[in-house]
Amino acid sequence: MRARFTRGSFFSVSKKELFEFHERADAFKLLTPGFAKIEVESTASTLAPSDEVVRFALRFGPLRFRFENVHTVYQPFDLFVDEQRKGLFTEWRHEHRFREGAWAADPASLLTDEIVYAHPLLVLFNPVVRFRLGRLFEYRHRTTATEVHRARGSRGGEAGGRVVVTGATGLIGKRIVRILVEQGSRVVALARDVEKARRLLGDRVSCVHWDFERPEQGDWRRELDGAEGVIHLAGRPLFERRWNPAFKREMEESRVAGTRQLVDAIGASAEKPRVFVSASALGYYGVDPERVADETAPPADDLLARICVQWENEARKLEALGVRTVQMRIGIVLSRQAGALKEVLPLFRIGFGGTMGDPRPYINWIHIEDVARMFTMALRNPEMRGPYNAAAPSPVRNGDFARGIARALGRPALIRYPVPVLKMMIGEAGEYASGGPRVEIAKIQDAGYRFFFSDLDQALAHELAS
Repeated sequence: MRARFTRGSFFSVSKKELFEFHERADAFKLLTPGFAKIEVESTASTLAPSDEVVRFALRFGPLRFRFENVHTVYQPFDLFVDEQRKGLFTEWRHEHRFREGAWAADPASLLTDEIVYAHPLLVLFNPVVRFRLGRLFEYRHRTTATEVHRARGSRGGEAGGRVVVTGATGLIGKRIVRILVEQGSRVVALARDVEKARRLLGDRVSCVHWDFERPEQGDWRRELDGAEGVIHLAGRPLFERRWNPAFKREMEESRVAGTRQLVDAIGASAEKPRVFVSASALGYYGVDPERVADETAPPADDLLARICVQWENEARKLEALGVRTVQMRIGIVLSRQAGALKEVLPLFRIGFGGTMGDPRPYINWIHIEDVARMFTMALRNPEMRGPYNAAAPSPVRNGDFARGIARALGRPALIRYPVPVLKMMIGEAGEYASGGPRVEIAKIQDAGYRFFFSDLDQALAHELAS
């Protein structure tokens, strides 16, 4: 039997820096945890193919298995491969792939470890192998992150400055905060539930109370004074519950009134932030599948579009005060942790997946890492100003989106859930479930953004791997 294990992680350094860490003489020992019961006997002085052999022994209870691995492929900064020459498995091939993305002036990298292994009895003990590999590579990637980000800091590579983030406990916010911390920023999270924010974000982030419904509470205004920049993501999740009149008002007020409070506080600050990066949504363009929209296209005339227009207009008021403003119009964010993908995965996994609504509109999707890196690029790229479509270069029709998820999971996508059925299930929000126009993203590319994921199958494979 043959099996495959894949684990990918992102790092806030160039792929050259990441690759060079793996070339360190002590890298193999650093990446070998004590709990793995691995005894390192010898290492190689190079990742390139050579006569040098990496020898180690694995203890499993009373048993001790010896391994000999050699490096077989070496493509500097892109790939290296090691393979088992002697050991427990009949086949063992480990690829380390390095890919760079984000903004060239502040690059990030994706490290993907992929292992193909085989053994006649693997059908019996593969769950144990996968469990051990999962723990091992969780440790390896965490240790790698610690080492490469520490090295960046020791060279004076910190981004520096204080960055205020709202919506920091949401899907995008948590990833942005982690990136900013890796880059060396001092992050202040404005949060309604401070204790929850501290639990989720860790002790390297300062958490300050801010509730748009009770703005008089908390000392949040002084955090804006003298900040390097503000990333504003806060807003009531649109699909949190059915859209009754009260909730629709809350959807609007949490975005419009919340932004107004921040803008007013910045206006009263002695030292204003240099930049205000605000979330918006591709709902700005409506739901017409025949439309093609770039950032110059006029807004639609529906509920979500009207909210987006008001939301963006509040943020733009800061331009008159000398604060650079950027509005990120976000598409459908792909993450197995939260959002649309997480909501539909259970249906697909039990064989009831399919197209949600009309198959013709476009799903302008974007991977969570790409959208988070776009925000941090907007924070630091002084040339960026105004609205940007935050979506991947290859939107797909709604029906093709469903089939893409099915392919990634090896499941069918035979069912179509018509819009009236969706409206029965989730209310008025069902009208927006099918997608909308095809959006163009040349502006964010012209600003210098390089995508980690421009292909849907590739993005889903990463999110749904092991």
